[in-house]
Amino acid sequence: MKKSKKTFHHTRNARKNRQGSSQESGQSKKSGPSLSNAAHRTEASATALLHAAGSRHRRLSSRKGKRNARSLRSTKLYKQGYNRGYEDGLRQGQNSFGLVFEGVSIIIPTYNKRDYVLQCVASIEKHTPAPYEIIVVDNASRDGTAEALLRQGGMVRVAALEKNRGFAGGVNVGLMMAKGRHIVVLNNDTLVTPGWLENMMACLNSDPQIGVVGPVTNYIGGDQQIEVPYHDVKEMWTFAASQNRPDTGKHRLTDRLVGFCWLFSRDLFERVGYLDEGYAVGNFEDDDWIVRVRMLGYRLAVAGDAFIHHYGSVSMKELGEQQFNTVNQGNEQFYSEKWGDPHTLIAETSRLIQSEHADSQSRSRRNVPLANGKEDKHQLAAGFDFEKEASISCLRRSSDFYPEEALLVDLKGDAYTLKGRKRRKLNIPVPRGISPVLVAKPDLLGIPSGEPINAAGDIRSWPFEPAQAQPAITSDAGKVAACGSIVAASNAPEVWYQISEGKRRRFVSGYAAERWGVSSRHVQQIPVELLHAIPEGLPIIAPPQLLTQDL
Repeated sequence: MKKSKKTFHHTRNARKNRQGSSQESGQSKKSGPSLSNAAHRTEASATALLHAAGSRHRRLSSRKGKRNARSLRSTKLYKQGYNRGYEDGLRQGQNSFGLVFEGVSIIIPTYNKRDYVLQCVASIEKHTPAPYEIIVVDNASRDGTAEALLRQGGMVRVAALEKNRGFAGGVNVGLMMAKGRHIVVLNNDTLVTPGWLENMMACLNSDPQIGVVGPVTNYIGGDQQIEVPYHDVKEMWTFAASQNRPDTGKHRLTDRLVGFCWLFSRDLFERVGYLDEGYAVGNFEDDDWIVRVRMLGYRLAVAGDAFIHHYGSVSMKELGEQQFNTVNQGNEQFYSEKWGDPHTLIAETSRLIQSEHADSQSRSRRNVPLANGKEDKHQLAAGFDFEKEASISCLRRSSDFYPEEALLVDLKGDAYTLKGRKRRKLNIPVPRGISPVLVAKPDLLGIPSGEPINAAGDIRSWPFEPAQAQPAITSDAGKVAACGSIVAASNAPEVWYQISEGKRRRFVSGYAAERWGVSSRHVQQIPVELLHAIPEGLPIIAPPQLLTQDL
């Protein structure tokens, strides 16, 4: 401790000596050796301090440089890894596109009403043990619906649209995204209950001709609405548990299913196609789709042992009475112009399909005789279900109701022509003056592929005018009209037909003809007896309007 004080004292005197006073200089000589050593030590300490500081600076700079180098290497490795991961993910996505899983895709279109859709999703998660995915298509809600669902995560996939595409557009986006073997379209203002999906699935699987199944509910139009004893949602669950006991005796066929809840297979969707987006906001687009389902030969069924709660048109009510009525009247008019009398049309089409099927079966029996007039023993041994196969063979596709020689185009711009119920891709530019009709990719892929067209001479303009048509179809009364030509009976010029594969096919409405580019200048009038001498074929319907750009 004393030595430390003495050293401090000498150091202080050394500082005084460096100030230059004579008195201090004398004193310095007297005690020179000690002061000199102290000064040397002080200077050495300062030098050491500076050296240490410099070394530390160099060490810090070195460390900083190493850190920068490591950071650069890490950034480079990250970018390389990111690019590899992105490429791998893209490749896997491309390879998995179109692959399906053995489960159900539940599509919920929604517009505002966040709390309702959150309740709906929660009920699905609680009461659906089967494998499923939930696809919520948010039609540009302003109440934070998409954000709330994204925070929730889980099995929910969210498509947040930039504008309101209406019910049809929202469902179509969900159908495009769906990967399940089966599909449910569900309103956002519903609550599903225990056993709902299992019982609907049992109904769907009970007959291969059943295409779409709907549940019963407390609030809906048509015969799906049943009397309920409860007055609030808390009481509903007890009623649903009793109603949903599996009971095939509660399954019944129907002529109409409202689109608040549908169950159907992916195969049916690929045959029928997307909903028609020509209907504004909502209403009648579900009736339109159901007409197309029935025209293909499918049946509809109600699963009476599957009850779900429906609050009832909450999104449509938000429009207000005046706007709702305007939308509803416009959609009803569009539906009427498109289909005319859909009930008579469905009955006539069913008769034609059954007749074609009977003729086909008769030809098959004549061409391939079976031993003892019975089914092949090997097929029976293998469990071949002849009744089921016969039911499936009655079913059609939407493209079966498109006109012969029409030109089609998909959203990518690839053009095709229909010939002999096959699609032939145009490897040449579309001829001038022809406007191909836009159809969805599933519709095109469902049509068998034929030889591509590589030369302009292999394609005729569509629709061609009477002057271009050379009579080819003959009857007992003589030559009638060329295949592909548009004709009308002289006593009913407003009803148009196309001659196709030796049959007359009626356009179901003026709207249907217009959608295919047919106008009055294309129509050739012929005597009624000549027209009726030609066998009747499947009618021609309008393809759905597609306004969403990703279908």
